Amino acid sequence: MPLKRLKSPPAQSPFAPVWEIPLGIEKLSDAETLAGIRKIVLAREPELKQEIKAKPIAGIDDGLTSRWHSFNTFTWNEPPMRQFQEFVRKSYLGYISALNIPRRKCYVQGWANVVRGGGKFAPHCHDQSPFAFVSGNLTVACEDTQTIYYPPYLYRGAPSPKMQVPIQNEPGLLTLFPSAIMHETSPHNGNSERITLAFDIFLQDFDLGGRPGADGMHIVMDDPAGFSGTHVGGAGTVTSGTPLSLKD
Repeated sequence: MPLKRLKSPPAQSPFAPVWEIPLGIEKLSDAETLAGIRKIVLAREPELKQEIKAKPIAGIDDGLTSRWHSFNTFTWNEPPMRQFQEFVRKSYLGYISALNIPRRKCYVQGWANVVRGGGKFAPHCHDQSPFAFVSGNLTVACEDTQTIYYPPYLYRGAPSPKMQVPIQNEPGLLTLFPSAIMHETSPHNGNSERITLAFDIFLQDFDLGGRPGADGMHIVMDDPAGFSGTHVGGAGTVTSGTPLSLKD
């Protein structure tokens, strides 16, 4: 997998912060699959908004993003979603392989984001616990927006434009990154929706609220001890190998 390594400037002091952020970049180039995902997300959006109570997050008060905690796109069974799930799994395995990180049993939860007219995500990170692992984002549809990453040390305690590392969004672009890294987006001023599929990969089956399996929302992403399948999804099943199940 191609890696984009973001590195700190040369330290001028033995106490100066030194950091490196490995971003994994892949491209899902199948326009038909992306169009299918867009259709599925927009069709499911009204029902999810009606069924799930919003919890404002990252500057989003309403919409699918504020309902991320109670659904999992890795259980959606439509063929375009299965292709997305398999693409993410293969990309994740390529990412940790490129970084010489051994496979471990891990879990995944994914959600969809739909942003309209002027909306944006405020600076946020997904996990800074001792178990922080990998997060990712697939752009399904966009118009001239960026996802902006920040290094782990913030001068004066707040994001600074001088420290921004912007990645130009484009349909099909998948970015994998350490879950602890702060990021935001530029405003979406296009006429159509900006649609993305985001996800977190966990090494332990719990969420930051301490709930086992995020109330059943997590499924196994990879298990080197017992997983030989080629696809995650479809109510927690795989197309070959060992069946997976939603965590109780």
